[in-house]
Amino acid sequence: MSRFIWSVSLLACFSFIAGCDAPQPSRQANSKATQSMSIEQSDAAKKILGKGGPGQLTKVTLLLNWYPEAEHGGFYAAQVLGIFEQYGLDVEIRPGGKTIVVPQELILGRIQFGVANADDVLVARNQDLDLVGLMAPIQDGPRCILTRKDSGIDSFEKLKNVKLQIDATRPYVPFLKSKGFILEGVEVVPYFGSVAQVVADKGVACQGYNFSEPFMARKEGVEVNELMLSSIGYNPYASLLVTTEKYVKTKPEICEKMVKASIEGWRKYLENPDATNAVILKNNKQGLDKAALDFGVEAMKKLCIPEGESQAIVGQMSLDRWTQLYETLGSLKMIDGTKGSPASAFTDRFLREVQK
Repeated sequence: MSRFIWSVSLLACFSFIAGCDAPQPSRQANSKATQSMSIEQSDAAKKILGKGGPGQLTKVTLLLNWYPEAEHGGFYAAQVLGIFEQYGLDVEIRPGGKTIVVPQELILGRIQFGVANADDVLVARNQDLDLVGLMAPIQDGPRCILTRKDSGIDSFEKLKNVKLQIDATRPYVPFLKSKGFILEGVEVVPYFGSVAQVVADKGVACQGYNFSEPFMARKEGVEVNELMLSSIGYNPYASLLVTTEKYVKTKPEICEKMVKASIEGWRKYLENPDATNAVILKNNKQGLDKAALDFGVEAMKKLCIPEGESQAIVGQMSLDRWTQLYETLGSLKMIDGTKGSPASAFTDRFLREVQK
């Protein structure tokens, strides 16, 4: 899957960004124009759960970093199950995609919240974009390299003499090179979001998320290995709820509500995703089916609540993890390691409230 990349040219936005005001309370939402859900979301939720629209709520927008999938399930659960409403929020969830740039939309004030990965946040901050992470539902990164079982490549040490489909602009690529894993006979070629060539040729490997691409390959009858980047030290938090420093400072009460509702939504989703998945399927126009989504949830549960952890870990972040990632990206020259600090890339003030 591709994810967003930014240009330093976005800094020019600061000269004309003014009055990125707080969202206004929505009117009584029996009017479709003021509902947080799309028409399809609303119809699906009402059909499945018998719920009506929100009342007098504070309207905000959450922009996804990709098309609706399991990696966004907890946010949709908070909407579908009425959790956002319980916290006084009317949340519009907008699907992302190949051309959607979450940081730009945040900086321009078009949205209040977005979804991003931790390495994306640090790269954005290095470009003077003041993104900040609020909560992290996925603790262990899902990024992997997919190889065919019959290729014999079942570890990074064996990643040799293969055509590797990968987005060379992503930070984990220089990380792999620094570890000596993209050297001997490895031809790096672009990845276009399909496992078709891996299915067709055991001499091909590709990037992926372990809750998505492996299912696609197995659906075509090909067994695959999932070489997890987290196992070799590249482990950014994923599917973070993010906003801007300005919004945290000016609207902390809304941020607190959003964090609490999102964490509750993620916990509910991991316990019972069925009703929420029906709505995700309605909103995904890229051919996602129920079997793929069910596979995604099961694979993701282990990432959200790693072995030995309890449900209390959902959403939490630590300075140690952010510092490790900051230092890794600095050593790879993906960011200026003397600029900013890992502590400024996230806030746990609202997470502490959840733990009380």
